[in-house]
Amino acid sequence: MATADRISALRGMRDVMSAEYARRQRVERTLERHLRLRGYAPVDLPILENTELYLRKSGEEISARLFEFNFKNRRIALRPEITASVLRAYVDHMQDAPLPLRIQYSGPVFRYEKPQQSRYRQFTMAGAELLGASGARADAEVLQLACSGLESVGLSDYKLVIGHATLLEGYLQKLGLRKQLLNHLLRNMENLRKRGLSQVIASLRMLFPEFEHDVEPEAKPDPAAESGSQELIKALREMSDGEARRAISDFLHSLNIRIESNRDEDEVIDRLLHKIREDEQAPKLRLALAYMERLGKLRGSPAEVLPLARALAAEYDLERNPIGHLEQSLACLADYGPLAGQVELDFGLNRGLHYYTGLIFEIHCRPAVGETIQVCGGGRYDSLVSILGGGAPTPAAGFAYGVERVAGLLSSEAAAFAGPDVYVIPITDADVAASLRIAEELRARDAAVEVSIGGRSLRRRLKQADRKSAPLVVIIGESEREGQSVILRDMRSHEEWQVANQELPSRVKERMQADE
Repeated sequence: MATADRISALRGMRDVMSAEYARRQRVERTLERHLRLRGYAPVDLPILENTELYLRKSGEEISARLFEFNFKNRRIALRPEITASVLRAYVDHMQDAPLPLRIQYSGPVFRYEKPQQSRYRQFTMAGAELLGASGARADAEVLQLACSGLESVGLSDYKLVIGHATLLEGYLQKLGLRKQLLNHLLRNMENLRKRGLSQVIASLRMLFPEFEHDVEPEAKPDPAAESGSQELIKALREMSDGEARRAISDFLHSLNIRIESNRDEDEVIDRLLHKIREDEQAPKLRLALAYMERLGKLRGSPAEVLPLARALAAEYDLERNPIGHLEQSLACLADYGPLAGQVELDFGLNRGLHYYTGLIFEIHCRPAVGETIQVCGGGRYDSLVSILGGGAPTPAAGFAYGVERVAGLLSSEAAAFAGPDVYVIPITDADVAASLRIAEELRARDAAVEVSIGGRSLRRRLKQADRKSAPLVVIIGESEREGQSVILRDMRSHEEWQVANQELPSRVKERMQADE
């Protein structure tokens, strides 16, 4: 493989330069402190995990997005997210800890997806998990924590979009759709909202050829009277597979019908039963698509959407608990005081992951130019601990930020600390040792210090300090070295002071505080 081809194979992985790295570091440190002050303890988890962890959490559909390889007969993957690792660590090490348990994390994740604006194959996640707490108060804590975290880094123009996973999944399960169809519809709720119903129907016809026709949605099932054969098919559908196979076999034998084909009788009966089962799914699928289309239109302020959601639930005879739970969660969220951003309900929100069991949400921000981008997402996943091997059912909720996306919304001034706080210039080689000692003393006081290297002129080194955006310069020459003093220069005002060595740390700190 040519060098250019090898490089192309890694597109989507990105070099992060100093200014952007500084913004990202600032975001991570601010979020870490924000979460720690609210009781969320940090953990550090492996980048590599067994592939089985992600298959159990998200199903086989995650496989196409994994960076996966075999090592000594084990399937290993670079982590595509961190929630699974947190809950795996909880199962392995923390099931005896008192609940609720509050955990935070940050680190790189890897997803094999098509790179596009604000989406890369390696990026940084920071997030929090609340384990062992359920109900509206717990959900409100997670919502407020996610929003206030953004506010802590300086982002207040955001939109909190809230939905509920069971409003869709509950109805699809009530219809009795088979699992593959149900999961496909759950994954495509976002496609229905963004690209229209025709796109979802097209995907159904491609993946499930048995539904090539008759999947256009209708509000109500066909009321035509069933014939005698339809009554027989209905009876077969209500039987278990074993009962239906025996009934078909007995019926064929009672009519002295022998199957003349290359297939044995059991295979033919199985194919016939499969066809009967699929014919049963088509009208249910039409009802599901009609419901999904209506549900996806319920989007807006809580005051506007909640009455419409209650009316839809009554029309379809659905459980009202999800809507009541959302109302309680919003009331609990209000106890924290007003949010800086807007709140919107969206009952078409699905997030494409089948393990969510309740409230789900996303947070979107608008950059200076372009469309809004999602910077945070999360929800409740009460069954996930059990799926990953936990001994007892454990309620869990959490969220994660895309750190690069958050950092990208900050102004360039947010990275002012990308350069050193102090740039130290020794005039000659004889002044280097004294310069290094002074640099260490300033670093001990939490100042970022860079010592000039090389024999260039003072003017050129001052120009270098300016290019590095260092606000302060310390100059040490022979007279300063002998007099136990330095020259302290403010690069913005161009003022200079002769400062005794013992006074330098306090003077530097004073100037740094004045700049904050």
